[in-house]
Amino acid sequence: MDRLLNDFMGGTQYYDYPSFQVAIFSLLLALVLSTTIAFTYKLTLGRSHLSNGFFQAIVLSSLVTSMIMMAVGDNLAVGFGIIGAVAIIRFRTNIQNPRNIIFIFVALSAGIATGVYGYAVAIAGTAIFCITAFLLYWSPYGTAVSYEYEIIIQTNESDAIEACKQYLNDRALSYEELDLRSRTELDDKYEFKAVFPEKFQMREAFNSLNSLEGISNVRISKRQINEQL
Repeated sequence: MDRLLNDFMGGTQYYDYPSFQVAIFSLLLALVLSTTIAFTYKLTLGRSHLSNGFFQAIVLSSLVTSMIMMAVGDNLAVGFGIIGAVAIIRFRTNIQNPRNIIFIFVALSAGIATGVYGYAVAIAGTAIFCITAFLLYWSPYGTAVSYEYEIIIQTNESDAIEACKQYLNDRALSYEELDLRSRTELDDKYEFKAVFPEKFQMREAFNSLNSLEGISNVRISKRQINEQL
């Protein structure tokens, strides 16, 4: 126990393989820290839906990293062997949200710190990161849920198109007019992609666009922008 306390306060030198007690302590600490990071991610997500797979990835990645670092130690040959083994694995998950990448990275960092017995660094770094994440969430830069809508209208009148653009300009956070979708016997189909705030009412937009003179067959579909990992 005294040795663990000394390692906790001041760290220790690398050695080939840790004792069973030190390995268990390091892995349990990595589990606690990564779980704290995962719940910080959940509480600062800004929306009700949470990807269970991503939540588990945050928790488990720290354990794997800690185990790898303890297995490598200061053995250069083992380190190159692990790099070669990891290079064989194909990671095809496309993480598009930079915030999600940071949470994965900090979980990996906590695993690295516990794996090299830098317990004080691991705890201090995780604590400061989580506190900062909450401060940013409560700040004006906190995550706000927004939705992207695909809007398709059918018309052959330029005035109707301008009226639709004016509506989107007044209500949407941003919008983009796409190329002409298709041409029918009577009317042309126009497609827009618009980002609206969370409180936007799709039914109200549908009725408003349908009431515009010269517009018919309005279709609106939505997806939450930060659903993607």
